[in-house]
Amino acid sequence: MRKGVRVRIYRAHYDDKLMRVLLLTDIPPCSNLTAGLVLEQLCRFMPRGSLVCFTVLNPHLSGRVSPDLEWIPVAYVRKPWEVAIRWPQSSPLGNVSSWIVEEYHSRISARNLLNKAEIFARTCGIDAIWAVLEGQTMVRMALPLAERLGVPLFTQVFDPLSWWLRAHGTDAHHSRAALAHFDRTLRASEACATASKAMAEAYSTLYGTRCVPVISSHDATIAARPGHALSSGSEVTIAMAGQFYAADEWNSLIRGLKVANWMIAGRKVRLRVLGAHKPDYGSDLPQIEFLGWKSQPEAVQILSQADILYCPYPFDAEMEEVSRLSFPSKLVLYLASGRPILFHGPTWSSPGRYMAEVRAGAICGALVSTAVYDELQRLVIDPIHYKEAALNAHAAFRRDFTLERMEESFFEFLGRTRESLANASRKPISFDIPSEMASPPLPPKRFSDLIKMTRSIGSTLHRRIKSIHSA
Repeated sequence: MRKGVRVRIYRAHYDDKLMRVLLLTDIPPCSNLTAGLVLEQLCRFMPRGSLVCFTVLNPHLSGRVSPDLEWIPVAYVRKPWEVAIRWPQSSPLGNVSSWIVEEYHSRISARNLLNKAEIFARTCGIDAIWAVLEGQTMVRMALPLAERLGVPLFTQVFDPLSWWLRAHGTDAHHSRAALAHFDRTLRASEACATASKAMAEAYSTLYGTRCVPVISSHDATIAARPGHALSSGSEVTIAMAGQFYAADEWNSLIRGLKVANWMIAGRKVRLRVLGAHKPDYGSDLPQIEFLGWKSQPEAVQILSQADILYCPYPFDAEMEEVSRLSFPSKLVLYLASGRPILFHGPTWSSPGRYMAEVRAGAICGALVSTAVYDELQRLVIDPIHYKEAALNAHAAFRRDFTLERMEESFFEFLGRTRESLANASRKPISFDIPSEMASPPLPPKRFSDLIKMTRSIGSTLHRRIKSIHSA
């Protein structure tokens, strides 16, 4: 460990009958972030004392380990800024500045983080790495760390890396390098936990690695009783939860309802939205009620009071890989709510294929306002179809997305049972965590000023160069 003030933690918890796994992640197991919710539940499956965590956290995110998992020793380090910042924007000079920053992170920042992770892992005496490959920084770290330590690497993928790189504006050179590193990491993995069955099939074929779908699930007791009919003879309540990454699809729904004067089969339509952010389009309409972020149990309770649950998924060609391989966590909540689901997205997508299999509602496979309206109307006017869809949704949740099923998949991914993890013979250890790594990192005090200053310098330099060329 580096010299300095240290915080001593967890000595007696680590006895000689536990295998120890390092969770390498950019989000700690917590209850306020989507990825953290998944990891939180997976960590609860692990025997007490069998897990340590190295978190490379974006300092602008607040994520702390949940109280019941405080037995897990966690080291925090600051994640490099992964969003491409171009100064000035839309100019060759801006592209150069972005390339330089990313090159620095790939060569210097990643190496510094890797050194810290290696010290932590060696001090903890870990036997294996469980790495979440979310973003280029984590991809740059996972395989080199496993090679340094000489331990098996188990990887987990929530979304295709190509989507992350495009969303963060990473330049073409570093995107290609990160994707190549991702490929090498997957091929070298003992196993990969994937976000969907489709992703498991694709990655198993592409990389020759054993892949297991491990999908966010919930306690069976969270499930609501399936609704057998519409709740009112005069109104239809449609609900949606989660992020608005499928904006075009949402806009299509709103346009279709507006053309119909917010009426379906003689019933007034109300729309409830659950999530941290309001939609860009339609949030000011009186027919739309924005309820903000809710915990998962609260969300299920609210969703179960709606008549139809709307699940948009992107048709955009740039999102093709995401649509084909990922699986929206909102769909699991919808199934638990026991109400018919209107899936609005490509029929060939991962959730589209699942919806066709379980028949838990209606599928609109076109980005057309009249088409999505027609599918809504079909659910409203056909009571037999409505009841069957609700019952199928409830049954699908009970079969595929309970904690028991998630635990089974998780230990299949690790290739072990909970008992074998607990019974693996180990030497007892004790260790310290440096004080600067014992708490989540704080945002730089002058971060916004630094960005403004750097942009100002870049803009001035750009103007000087332009004036020289025009002279």
